[in-house]
Amino acid sequence: MSKFKQLFIALTLFTISINASAYTLELSKAELERYAQAYFPITQQTPFSKVRYSSPSVILDEKTNRIGLEVTVHAEMPGMLAIAGRGQIDGKLEYRQQSHQFYLHDPKIKNIRFANTSYELANSIQQMANSMSQQALPMIFVYELKDHDLRQKMAKSVLKSATVQQGKLHLDMELPF
Repeated sequence: MSKFKQLFIALTLFTISINASAYTLELSKAELERYAQAYFPITQQTPFSKVRYSSPSVILDEKTNRIGLEVTVHAEMPGMLAIAGRGQIDGKLEYRQQSHQFYLHDPKIKNIRFANTSYELANSIQQMANSMSQQALPMIFVYELKDHDLRQKMAKSVLKSATVQQGKLHLDMELPF
């Protein structure tokens, strides 16, 4: 066999092995919303107030490369106030290798909008929701790698990157070989 053929075969095998060591999982907004809807509603209650988060819709922002949720926020102070609006939950995407699950870690509530409410009251409710959310929303489940999909089963090692492209969440996984 000529040296050229040997070099060509070696380069081909090297290229195949590099391409085989990574796996990109693409998740559409609809897929992510199915998982999010199964996780909600979430309720946090103290002796003086109650906040419930429900009706999530996924936000995939290509400009900031972030994933978030828009949720309905129901805030109650018994005997004083009951109000509902929409707000956004934003957090850092985290992969838990042991459980093979993706979460929004350390989610924060922002941009809560209430109809017919003063800015001061809306701001106070957002501050209350944020302080309560640290306990109620330490992590929000996003996705779990599937055992029935061979490539996903093999990808259960390391998340290299998560990017938002063309309306989908792209999860680049490092394969174990």
